Amino acid sequence: MGENELVTTGLPIALFIIMVGMGLSLGAKDFRRIVEQPRSVAVGTFTQLLLIPLLGFLLGWFFGGGMLAVGIVLVAVLPGGTTSNLLCFLGRANLALSITLTVTASLITSVTVPLYLQLALNTFVGNAETISLDFMKTLTTMLVIVVVPVIIGMFVNLFAPRFAKKMEPIIGIFSLLVLLGIIALIVWTEREDLPGIIAQVWQPTLALNVLAIGIGLAVSRITGLSARDAITVAIEVSIKNTTLGLAIALSILKNNELAMPAAAFGLLMYASVGLLAMYGRKLDRESNAVTAAAAAVTE
Repeated sequence: MGENELVTTGLPIALFIIMVGMGLSLGAKDFRRIVEQPRSVAVGTFTQLLLIPLLGFLLGWFFGGGMLAVGIVLVAVLPGGTTSNLLCFLGRANLALSITLTVTASLITSVTVPLYLQLALNTFVGNAETISLDFMKTLTTMLVIVVVPVIIGMFVNLFAPRFAKKMEPIIGIFSLLVLLGIIALIVWTEREDLPGIIAQVWQPTLALNVLAIGIGLAVSRITGLSARDAITVAIEVSIKNTTLGLAIALSILKNNELAMPAAAFGLLMYASVGLLAMYGRKLDRESNAVTAAAAAVTE
């Protein structure tokens, strides 16, 4: 499947369009929040870019190394996906913080993903496999399919806000269809070996997902963030841009095995974070009830 034209050419183009969609929702105000909410942004960025990658390496080591471990690390080092913003909205979390963390991580990981991936290959594979990472090519590709389209989307939003508003949900649906389509293609291509692959990847991907949520909540509360911001950080670090991970695995490294954790995580993450969003709505209702009761007493 690695040489399939749909994957090697079509997936990066699709990802470019998806990242333009992210840029359509961004403006200068989203970057001002870095100054306005420094602690929340710092905690979320630190957790996303350092703690979750460290978790990925630990899980890769725990589950035996090899290419599977590199795939786990790849998922762990990815930035948050655009659907994290929707889930934060549904979960009554801090949507403004979510958007800021998503774009900040997406821009920074253009550099950090190739670094972490090279380290993972050196640590877990070494010379045992023929796969190798061209660092500069990967960095350039990341910049072209992540940073450039986000900037294009921001300019469109600046000069044609009505058009940007109209296109944003359309691209959101497109991104989900691309993810499901690529996963379906992987399942079909690997259908004979699928039971063994699922048995191999479900435990580490589930562990990464659940532990990422736990780390996001714990670090946020330890550092003094509100419950609303803690849920936001937890959602951001557990919803990954798995379309980007699939593009790296299939289009750059052309390795199906490396793509398996990203494909599994791409399906699993919505179930667990959906539960977290429901918990956020419960907290919001309780907070509103307390506020209403306090207002009634003062009257």
